[in-house]
Amino acid sequence: MLKIEDLHLSFGGIKALQGISFEARPGQITGVIGPNGAGKTSLFNAISGFYKPDRGRVFFEGRDITDLSPDKRAELGIARTFQNIALFRGMTVLDNIKLGGHTRLKTNVWQALRYFGAAQREELELRRDIEERVINFLEIDHIRKYPITMLPYGLQKRVELGRALAMQPKVLMLDE
Repeated sequence: MLKIEDLHLSFGGIKALQGISFEARPGQITGVIGPNGAGKTSLFNAISGFYKPDRGRVFFEGRDITDLSPDKRAELGIARTFQNIALFRGMTVLDNIKLGGHTRLKTNVWQALRYFGAAQREELELRRDIEERVINFLEIDHIRKYPITMLPYGLQKRVELGRALAMQPKVLMLDE
């Protein structure tokens, strides 16, 4: 499913990744372990497309995705959480989680702008799915209408996980 071949990444003269290779198969839990500064987040950034490796390849479901943008990789089914929480501060728990599900929407831009018909149905189905599947699974129904800024760190991390799960990813990378 996910295959990394000889990945190298450097920042100036500092080598963050040197010759990283591994394969993660469907249904398998794969851990990346190392001390602070070992390059774990840099590896996740290279896999998810936020960093372009100096050398090496990233394959997903047999396809070379090394040159794809982060949004294209997300559309393929690669989701992640971030070491530093990356939530939208002016939004509620539910709205933050719903953002993750938007990679699944199929309506076009014009339908979405007018917000009727198929776009409205899709949005309602997405919300129902998120409420039933993600929010219940994470046991955060009691805070779904709360602004993110009111939550302690641990609950914010859970909301970030919820946003990633809302994508229905094939690969989910959890960064601390």
